[in-house]
Parts: sequence; structure tokens; C-alpha cells
Amino acid sequence: MGRDASSHQTLETRSEPLRIPQRRLSPARLITCRALDPTDKNKMRKPMETSPRLSIDTLIDNKAIGGYRAGIFGLAIVLAMLDGIDNVTLGLAAPALSAELGIARSELASVFTATLVGLTIGAFALGYAGDRWGRRPCTIACVALFGAFTLAVPFAQDINHLIVFRALAGVGIGGLLPNICALVAEFAPARHRQTGVLVVSGGIAAGAMLGGVLSAAVEPPFGWRALFFVAGGATLLALIATCVALPESARFLLARRGDDVRVITLLRRIAPQAALPEGTRFTMADQTGRVSLGRLFGQGLAGTTVLLWVSYATILAVMYLLFQWLPTLARDFGFTQQQAVFAATIFNLGGMLGSVLLGPMAIRWGTYRVATVNFLLIAPFVFAIAHSSGSPTLLLASAFAAGWTVMGGLGLVNALAAESYPTAVRATGIGWASGVGRLGSAFSPSLIGLLLAGGWTAKDVLELPIAPAFVIAFAVIAIGKMSRRRLPAADAAVAAV
Repeated sequence: MGRDASSHQTLETRSEPLRIPQRRLSPARLITCRALDPTDKNKMRKPMETSPRLSIDTLIDNKAIGGYRAGIFGLAIVLAMLDGIDNVTLGLAAPALSAELGIARSELASVFTATLVGLTIGAFALGYAGDRWGRRPCTIACVALFGAFTLAVPFAQDINHLIVFRALAGVGIGGLLPNICALVAEFAPARHRQTGVLVVSGGIAAGAMLGGVLSAAVEPPFGWRALFFVAGGATLLALIATCVALPESARFLLARRGDDVRVITLLRRIAPQAALPEGTRFTMADQTGRVSLGRLFGQGLAGTTVLLWVSYATILAVMYLLFQWLPTLARDFGFTQQQAVFAATIFNLGGMLGSVLLGPMAIRWGTYRVATVNFLLIAPFVFAIAHSSGSPTLLLASAFAAGWTVMGGLGLVNALAAESYPTAVRATGIGWASGVGRLGSAFSPSLIGLLLAGGWTAKDVLELPIAPAFVIAFAVIAIGKMSRRRLPAADAAVAAV
């Protein structure tokens, strides 16, 4: 009994209300708790309301391009054209610049090298930054860099100033293409994605042509400084338009930040008639994933990445050979200076038209089929240039066709890279492919100089691109096969969304 009484007394003393430490619950947990409150019979009977879900891929792909997206694509083309103009300004102004500043032409090679180093750094660093922090801020930074430092060139007092200014401008130029290609690819419907990237790439060739026209109009009456003032000033005006009008990629906002509020604002501009109620949740096939260089080699992308790097390096080496050496080699064939310069202009014209028209051809017959045929055709066209001595008609016709296949081919490689990588690493993939390609092709001009000094003829040099043309064609075939093997996994991801 004593023991029972003691137990009873202990129980009585513990019958005070139990104090439970209070925990602050997040709103999401409060909602969950209230929804599952067993004392509320009405809530238990009603199913929980969920936000409507919509695939961003379906909305972007199925709606007409419209004025808003057309404006984005137009601004991207203008930026690419300014990139092309800036690429050629130093070469066009080099004779007058070197004479006035007392810089030997051979010393200008260090300035061109500094530009190439800047291009490579920009492609590597700002392509990655575009996937990390956004296409819009990185595009703005790139335009500001190459605009400001192009405008600074007229104030250079010696070769050291030129090296610094051109290296920093090169960083902006190198980082621009990966970001605007990624932006265009992500705003474009799937059926027009290759065309969009190709047209943007063609803008660079168009800008290079426009730079020649600008030089002829501005430099004789106003001097070489005026060329940089016009090019840099136009770029800074475009910077204002970019800050005002260029949006962030909706796919990037969803993939990296899950920002449904900004996504719905963008999609209402893309598709004003679409029913997009507040609170809509968006999904995307390649939504998940972090930004890292390792992703370029994971998830079945390792072979594609290596082959894209080989393709970039090869096509850029061929392009630099023809772009920089065609006038000189044409003179070796006995053509006049005017004919040689006109052949280089026709080469750029072919590149511009090829970049624009290869897109619809890719839609009609398939990207990989068109790319393979295009790269195979490089071989006979450069062979024709190599055997055009004494025939201006053959020189111009083959230069046009080579420009179409080589510079248009670079646009195709850009399109393949944009198509191969998911949103999370698209700009990184394009940027690193471009950067590695520039590094791999950097020694092409110097190699040609050494070969000519070693006794090679112009015909021998112009036949060099024949073998690389087959390398790129086979690389494209292999990339296509790898892409088809990844399709089942991509379809499964879409079905799971």
C-alpha cells in the first residue's frame, strides 16, 4: 500500500499540464499542418488545391515568334554585327596606325596576339559566367568592354597601350557570342533554333563586310582614329539599347533560379493571348542541374564535347587561313591588288549568305545531314581556289563558295553546340568549345608563314584545308549518332515533368 500511495502521489504531482517547447513553423509547414488538422472535417473532405503547371518548352515552341521575340533576335544580330566590325577595325587601320605611331608592322603581331588571348579568356570565363549569373548581365558586360576599349584605341600613345586596349576588348568580343547564341537558342522555338543561331553567326560576317565599307568611307577623309570612334561609339549606343531592351532568358530563370514570377512576365510578352493565371508553376525538360565544367563531360556528353572542340579548332583554323591569307596568296597567283581584295570581300559575302540560308536548309533536310554535306564541300571549293591561277572568274566563284561552307560552317558548329547542351551549361559549352577552338587554331597563321618561308607555294597552302574538311564532316556524323542515343533519355525526362 505504501508503494501504491507513493506511486499515486507521484502521478498526482505529474498531472500538471505538460509544457512543450514552442517552435516557430515556416508558413509552408503551417499550411501543411492546417491542411492535415484532423479536427477540421471540412478541410479533410476537400482535396488540397494545387497551382496549375505548364511546360515552358511547349509554350515557347508552339507560339508564333511575334514582335517581342523578333526584337530580341534583331538586337542580338546587331550586337553580332558590331562584334564583326570590331574584329576587323585594327587590321583595316593597321597601315595608317603603325605609320603615325611609329610602330613597325612586325610589332603589330603582338597586338593581334593580345586580341586573340583576350578572345580566348572571354570565351572561357564569360561563357561560364553566363550560365552562372545570367545571359543578360554577361552580354551587357561584354558589350561595355569591347565598346569602351575600342573607343580607347584612338588615345593610345604606344604599342603597350594598344596591347592592353585590344586584349580587354577581346575579352568582351570572346564572351559575347556564347551568351547571345545561348539567349537566341533559348528564346527561339525548337524548329527555328538552328536558324536563329546561324543568323546571329552570320551577323559577324556581315559586320566584317560593313567594317570594310566603313573604313573606305571614314578613314580617307578623317583618319584612322575616326574608324574606332565610329565603331566604339556605335557599340556604346547599342549598349544603351541592350540595357533597356534585352531580357533575361526565361529558360535560364527557371533552370537556375526557379523564378516563376519573372518567367510568367516574360511569357506574357511572348504569348499575350496565352492563359497564364497567377501562381502558375512552370516545368522544363532540362530544368535541374548545376553549373560546372564537369557537366560538359557527364550524362553522355563527353564524346560530344571533345568532338565539338575538334570541330571548332579545325573550322577556325581553316577560316583564319583563308580570311588572313587569301589576299596575299591571290597576289602570288598574279592577280592584282584590287582583285585580291575583292576575292576576300566575296569570301565574306559567301559566309554571310551561307550563315543565313543554311538554317532553313537544316530545317528542311536535317541539321546533321546539311552540316555533313557542307563540310565535305569545303574540299572541292578550296581545291578550286588553289587552281584558280589565271582565272579571276574561278577565283571569285570558288572564294564565294568557300566562304559559304567555311564561315557558314562555323555557324553550323555554333548551332550544334547550342543544341547539344542543356540550359544549365549551354553558354559554358559554347564558350569553352569556342575558346578551345581559338587556342587550337591560334598557330594557324604563324604555321602558314613558316610553310611559305620553307618553300611551300600558294597552291600548296590552299590545298591544306582539304583533309580538315573530312575531319569535321566525320565529327558531325559522330555527334549526330551520340545525340540520337541521348534522345530516349531526354524523352523520358520530358515525360516525367
